[in-house]
Amino acid sequence: MNPVYLVSAVASVCAFYFVWSVGIRKLLLDSMRERLFELRFEMFRLGMNGELSFDNDAYRSLETLFNGLLRFGHRISFLTWVFSTIEIARAKREDKDYVSVSSQIGLKVSRLNPETQTKIARILNEVHRAAIRYMAFSSLLFLCIAAVLSSLEALGLMNLDSKKKSAREVIEREAYVSESRRGPRLAAA
Repeated sequence: MNPVYLVSAVASVCAFYFVWSVGIRKLLLDSMRERLFELRFEMFRLGMNGELSFDNDAYRSLETLFNGLLRFGHRISFLTWVFSTIEIARAKREDKDYVSVSSQIGLKVSRLNPETQTKIARILNEVHRAAIRYMAFSSLLFLCIAAVLSSLEALGLMNLDSKKKSAREVIEREAYVSESRRGPRLAAA
């Protein structure tokens, strides 16, 4: 193999990775945050229309989730998903009273009237879709894995519902916990 071809191939890969890291990933993060702002505003409109009280536990939990995703969205990655999944499995195994953040939010939303539940469920699905899309596209390795798994699911060879649920649980937990930890420090300052 000619060394010029080898050097040009390595330079191309490095240039692609540089463009990916500096430009494309930041655009994807901005796109996710823009979508989250739109969805948070939809939830705010529900509060303004009187469909969901601003003092309601469900509204407060969703607000904390949105704020955590907006503030710490750049931390959502394939490795975060892997390590959080391991940590959640350990917590479920060691603590019989463990309740996931997703379950807590789901319980609070289930106490709302059915019409509001439907609207909040749609907003939450869009939040999950935006965050999972960012997580998939922010890592080249995860992007390749996601493409293969999505193809297998489209062909009917695999069902990814449990993996999607796991990703939602990790995203909600990480955003909610990060934002919840930050809150008391602000109040003390």
